[in-house]
Amino acid sequence: MAHEVHQNRTRDSILGHAVVLLGAALFVTSCFLPYYGVAGGRSVSLYDQMSVAQNGGLGLGAILVLFGGLATVVVVAILGLTQGERPSLRAFLAGAVAAWSLTWIGSLLEAVNLRDNALTGRLSLEVGFWLQAVSIGVAVIGTILVVTRRTGAREHHAPGIGSTAGSSNRMNPDG
Repeated sequence: MAHEVHQNRTRDSILGHAVVLLGAALFVTSCFLPYYGVAGGRSVSLYDQMSVAQNGGLGLGAILVLFGGLATVVVVAILGLTQGERPSLRAFLAGAVAAWSLTWIGSLLEAVNLRDNALTGRLSLEVGFWLQAVSIGVAVIGTILVVTRRTGAREHHAPGIGSTAGSSNRMNPDG
């Protein structure tokens, strides 16, 4: 029975991190899909828009703007998957997702403002914009799942997995 409880706890802890990674994958995808539609039926992706600003060069600045913050989120989520439940990792994930998502929510709001203030009135928001909004929401929901998840020890009023309570292997400082 203890093994079954451990398996459920592991599955539950993986879910939130996996949802964050799904949000990250959706975000990356959204950057390469049509983001703005312009007159004449043409559309441009967010990546293309950022690359044009780089004059077609290496585009390292565009890559860092688009994916630098997200890379931090992904690293922390992967650590959460591989390192297991740690309160510090939950806090790092919450901080990384908060900083990244607030920045991109601001960017989405600016895109809407740009569309509303376009001189020609023919600028439209395409599938990339909407997928980006969804991806941010998915990552935030995954983070909420991770941060609000209670550890099994507190849920069951029992020692945690790493606890040695009642074990004779405990080191005694008195010798």
